[in-house]
Amino acid sequence: MLALLAGEAFLADRPWSEIWWGRMRLDLASGWQLEIAIERDQLGALHWAQAPDGRDWVYGCQRDDWTLGPDSRIVEPVALLEPEQRQHLERRLREAICWPAPLLPPDQAVFCGLVEPEVRRGKGRHWRQRARAHGR
Repeated sequence: MLALLAGEAFLADRPWSEIWWGRMRLDLASGWQLEIAIERDQLGALHWAQAPDGRDWVYGCQRDDWTLGPDSRIVEPVALLEPEQRQHLERRLREAICWPAPLLPPDQAVFCGLVEPEVRRGKGRHWRQRARAHGR
């Protein structure tokens, strides 16, 4: 989250204006991947994060003190931000550049035909013909 606030480059899966209630997936230049909730056109919680080395963070799995049982609190990075940082992050996400759109919409895709794989079963007819040619 701090890398986003510091200005690290990122791409989003879709623009904020298309979400209203849902999740925005981000790919950061450093290799981190994040999934942040947008709830009623407002910045919500971080739901998932994956480090470049493959480690995952999932909302609800990290708590402040597991020994407290039901009284333990969920650790959520967006909730830990100061109000100014939260507003700055929301502004950055609202102006996010998205992954490139496909050249053709799915309903206008060009059909290139089917390619059938070559099937080889056992030794097959060609093997027998070669074997006869050699006197077998």
